[in-house]
Formats: sequence, C-alpha cells, structure tokens
Amino acid sequence: MGAQIFSKKICLTAKQSILIIFACISLWISNIYSQESSLEKNVRTLVNLLDYIGTDYHNAVEKGIVINNDEYSEMLDFAERAKTVFENISKSVPINNPAEIKNQLRELNDLIKRKADKYLVSRNVNITKQKILLLKIIPISPRQWPNLVEGKKIFEENCASCHGKNGMGDGLAAVMLNPKPANFLDDTLMSNISSFQIYNTIRLGINGTAMKPFNNLNDKQVWNAAFYVNSLRYKNKFNIQNDSLNNLYEAAIKKISLEQTATLPDNKLLPLLNSLEGNTNLYLAALRTYSLQKNSSISISSAALFLDEALNLYKKGDYDAANDKALSAYLEGIEPYEEQLSAVNSELKTKIEEIMSKIRNDIKNRRPVIDITADINSAKRLINDASSLLSSQNFSFWFSFLLAASILLREGLEAFLIIATILSVLKSLQAKQAAKWVHSGWIAALFIGILSMFFTNLLTALGAQSRELMEGIGSLIAVIILLYVGFWLHSKTEAKKWKEFIEGKIVKLAEGNNKWGLAVISFIVVFREAFESAIFLSAVSLESDKSGTNGVYFGAASTLIIVLILSWIAVKFTARLPIKKLFQYSALTIAVLSVILIGKGIHALQESGYSTSTLIPYKINFSWLGIYPTIETIAAQGIVLILTIFLWKLSTGTTANKETV
Repeated sequence: MGAQIFSKKICLTAKQSILIIFACISLWISNIYSQESSLEKNVRTLVNLLDYIGTDYHNAVEKGIVINNDEYSEMLDFAERAKTVFENISKSVPINNPAEIKNQLRELNDLIKRKADKYLVSRNVNITKQKILLLKIIPISPRQWPNLVEGKKIFEENCASCHGKNGMGDGLAAVMLNPKPANFLDDTLMSNISSFQIYNTIRLGINGTAMKPFNNLNDKQVWNAAFYVNSLRYKNKFNIQNDSLNNLYEAAIKKISLEQTATLPDNKLLPLLNSLEGNTNLYLAALRTYSLQKNSSISISSAALFLDEALNLYKKGDYDAANDKALSAYLEGIEPYEEQLSAVNSELKTKIEEIMSKIRNDIKNRRPVIDITADINSAKRLINDASSLLSSQNFSFWFSFLLAASILLREGLEAFLIIATILSVLKSLQAKQAAKWVHSGWIAALFIGILSMFFTNLLTALGAQSRELMEGIGSLIAVIILLYVGFWLHSKTEAKKWKEFIEGKIVKLAEGNNKWGLAVISFIVVFREAFESAIFLSAVSLESDKSGTNGVYFGAASTLIIVLILSWIAVKFTARLPIKKLFQYSALTIAVLSVILIGKGIHALQESGYSTSTLIPYKINFSWLGIYPTIETIAAQGIVLILTIFLWKLSTGTTANKETV
C-alpha cells in the first residue's frame, strides 16, 4: 500500500512539475519566434501612427493650406485610427490617467482638421508618444548595444532585394514597386527617423506597401537590423579610424544613453552633444556606427557602459530604470563570461559578482548618489581588470578542454548523483522496468542539452534574464520533488516487512500507467544542469578559434563519459548495501542535494532580478555547495534543512505508530 501511495504521489507531483516546466519553456520559445501579443502590437501600432503623423504632416499641410490631398487624408485617417487603437489598449491594461492621453489624441485630431502649424502637431505627437512609452508596455531600446555586423547580415538577407545593398532604395525588386522603397541614405528623411521607429516598422510592416512585418526575426535581430539601417548614412561620410571611433563613442555615451540613441532621431540627438568638445557630427557618427563585438573582453566592457547609464538615470530620479540598467550590466556584460573568468581568476569573478549585487541593493534602497557613484567606480575598475585579463587569454585547445571539462564535471556530478541514488534504490527493489523509465528521462534531458549547444542563437535570444529564471524555477521544482523523495526514503528505513514491500513495489511499478512519473523526475533534475552547461559551453566556444572549439567538444565528451562511468560504479556499489542502509544513505544524499539546489535556485532568481539580494558582512562563496553571501540564499537553505529534519521526524513517528498498531 505504501509503495502505491508513493508511486501515485510522485507521479502527481511530477505531472504538475513537468507541466510548469514545459509551460515556461513554451512561453519563452513562443515569445522568440511568434508574433507579439495583441496588446504589444497595438501599442507599437499607436506609436507608429504618431511617428508617421509627426514625420509626414509637413508634406500634407503648409501654412494652413492642404498641399497634398492624399497625404492630408492619410493624416486624418491616422489620427482617427490612433484614437481607436488607444481605446483598445486602455481596455486591455489598467492606465492611471487614460483621459490625459485621450485628450491629447483628441487635440491632435482637431489640430489636423484645423490644418494647424506643423510645429504644434509635432509638439502634440511628441508629448503623446512620451506618455504612451512611459506606460512601459513595450521595450523602447535593446538591452545591450546592437551588433552591426549581425545587422548587416539580416539586412542583406531580408531587405537588400528592395532597398538595395547600400540602402539607396534601388534593389532588384524596387523597379516593380509602387510606392518605391525608402532611400536610407537620404539625409532629410533619415535625420527625422529614430532606430525605434525603424524597429517598429520592421515589426509591423507598412500597410499599402511591399513592406511586410518580419515576424521570423527575434527581438535582438530586429534591433541589430534597425541600428544598422540608421548607420548606413555614416558608412563613408567620415574617415574615422577605429581607435578614434571608440574614443568618440566613449565620450558621447557619457552624455547620451542607449535608450536615447534608440528613441531619438539625429536632429534631436545632435543638440544633446553640443556640450562636447569638437564636431558634434563626429560624436553622432560614432554613436550610429558603433557596434558591439563578440569578443568577450569588449562584451564585458559593455557592463561599464550599462553602469554609466544606471548612474545617469539614478541622478534623474528614475530609480526603476536605473535598477534595470544595473541588472543588464550583470546579465548582459558579466554573466555570459563568468566561467571563463572563474577559470583564470576566480577571486576577481567573485568580487565582481559582489559589487554588482551591492550596486543593485544600493539603488533599491535609494542610497545617496555619492555611494552609488563610489560603488560603480569600484565595479568599473574590476570590470576593466577582467576585460584586460580575458583579452590576453588565448583559448587554446587545452585551455578550452580543461574549462569545458570543469564545467561539465561540476554540473554533471550533481545531477547524476541524484539519478544514481534513484537507480540504486530501484535496483535493490529489482524494479527493472521502472529503471528504464528513469533512464529515458535523463537521456532525453541530456539530448536536449547537447542539441541546444548547436543553437547558440536560440540560447542568446532567450536572454540572460529568462535563462536565469528558467534555471531558478527548475531548481525550486527539483527541490520540491527531492524533499518528498527524501521523506519517503527515510520513512522506509525503519520498516520491517521488506519482503511484502518489495513485492508490492515491483507489482505496482510493473503494472499501471504511472511509471512515466519516474522519467519526469530524472528529466527535471538533469535538464537544469544540462541546459546551464550548454549555455556556459556555448559561450566558451564562441570565444574560441577552431582548435579551441574542438577542445570544448572533446573536453565535454570526455567528462560526460567519466561522469557516466562514475554513476554506473555508484549504482553497482550501493545496490549491494543492506536495504536499510541504502535507504538511509540515499535519503541523506538527496537531503544534501536539496540544500545545494535551493541555494543555487534562489541565487539564479537573484541574478535574474526576481528576488531580493541582501548581502551579509561575511565573504563566503562556495557556489558548488550552493552557498552564497546573501541572507536569502542562506535562509532558504536553512528552511529546507529544517523542513527535511521535520519530515524525517514525522516519517519516523508515523512508522513507529504503524508498527505499534
């Protein structure tokens, strides 16, 4: 009877868990490859309508007289549509003061009907658009600076046939099109268009033209393409050497944030650069042509730029945005290269982690600007050290081999220790059929992990925040399952009628349709580790040449074989133990792993920004044990430990009562 209850409860827990996991995975994948939600699409449509009115109104009306009837009719239509679209938005999401935006849109409609001056229309459009963007329903800038090399590839594959190789609107297909494709080298046109407008156009398309929405591109790809389009005019306009370009960019980015670069057109960015020495056009050219590189040292250096933006936003009192930028500094700049940094200087990696966490805490606690500035300056010095260290690091075959081996050994042993424990118990119960289901679970998880290494673009598109959240949720689910498994194992350590229990267990596992619950358990505990390993190994392979990449694959394969052999030996050895001892050791092993996993899970949620992170005054950091210097991780581990002891006491008491009866 006990075996039946155990099997059913585990199955129920596993079913619920796998549904949550698959729901999360499906949600993230669908966000990457499917169309945006209707709410986001409506907001983008509204912003685009306002942009078109602000940009094209002067072509319809001049000095109170309609100069183009078609353009004027379009302005009236767009203004009416804007009101309708906002009505739909206000029904979908709570807005503090919808009447304010409604009045702005009504005023815009009246201005166009009265054929008002273009400056009044432009002013209304800008105010209305800012109010809509402040609702923060849609992202208005990329999380990190776009890569123009990738943007060029996307442009050539999707846009060049109409807009031409250089963006002049002279592609092979342009001859047959009416209206003609835009000329991205036209200064008059493009000086009024922001990268955000280009982004929205790629996302939504333009009705009545050949410009279709590109739903096949993910968010990062669209931003890469949008920034590339806005860089085309500057490609051969100034003869700027790379060193000079970087110097100009570094000076400009201290005045202009990534968000401003994305949302403001050139004619509004230029005045913001007037305080800089020299030709402001050169600074603007540097902003438009700067490209984030794949090199790890440059990517880590981007963390310093995020921190500068965070400081500027904090000084302006925009605390939420400042916290988002500080989080991006870690997730986009540091987190992808933690393993490489840990391999060459683990102490430096730990210091960077601690200071980045402290910055986010200080921002949340509204510390004085002088404190935030001091923290950010400290972080930038450490980031500079890390950048220099990684730029000088040669990812040779053996370095990549050892790095990949260390990653997989750490992640793999943890997962397969759990699997080996479960298999040992099943082997002692002679439940061969049930063991096959366990094997199917971990093999499926391992296959997905290996497969994901060959889809680095997908891993990148998920975003560091989503990846950390996935890891955190996976850890918490695994802990819940392991707590129950540990409770059940410990409850059987005092049982006397093993023969009846074993026979009952074999029967229940051999019959019925609930054996897949065991496969789910093994899938969950291995999937988290396999997915995390794939992310780390993909990051290493991107930084390596052909020899280094071979080292990554060889190191991963070799270590995987070693882990499998060790697991097989563990199963063979432990299965020979007396059943009572086996259950005791298994329960203890699972309890320890539960404590480790809960620490790692909470830490992942902290890194993704979904959990608070309160540093303790003691610098303890043993990531392999899930121990981190924060109150939240240590408290969670303490709770799981106490809960485990309580469940063990409860199971012992329940067993004693049954035996008394």
